[in-house]
Amino acid sequence: MEGTESTTRQERTNGDQGTDSNVLLSNKPLHRFVQKEPRSLGIVVLIFGCAELLMGFQLAGQNTASSNGIYIPFWQGALFLACGILSIYTELHPSKKMVTVCLAIYVVSIFGIIISMLYRIPLLIRFNWSTQTQIILQQIPLPRSETTSN
Repeated sequence: MEGTESTTRQERTNGDQGTDSNVLLSNKPLHRFVQKEPRSLGIVVLIFGCAELLMGFQLAGQNTASSNGIYIPFWQGALFLACGILSIYTELHPSKKMVTVCLAIYVVSIFGIIISMLYRIPLLIRFNWSTQTQIILQQIPLPRSETTSN
């Protein structure tokens, strides 16, 4: 009995692989989306979302000018978390609506990235310029006065 069960299982899996590969090689948008493995992308985006939120909590205690002024780390982290969760869920339960929602949240997230970069780049340039100025001023020797003795 054991031998016949394993043989039928192997036949079923071999037969299912042929139909699955035909479905995944289809040109339909849903199949193309699932074929690209959105779960892997979702896991990466989920990690970025967690890192962004942790950075936001760290920046909340700073007194200097940062991107925390308009709460970028919090809403950007929430967008990344939503993208990651939806990507993972969409691969597990694919449907036209879920793929549409997932792609829509990706577009919103890209707009959020653009807004945050437009806000953060001037802050980084200003921080970098002030740091370099301080380093240059520290390297300039103090002038010697004529009244000091050797």
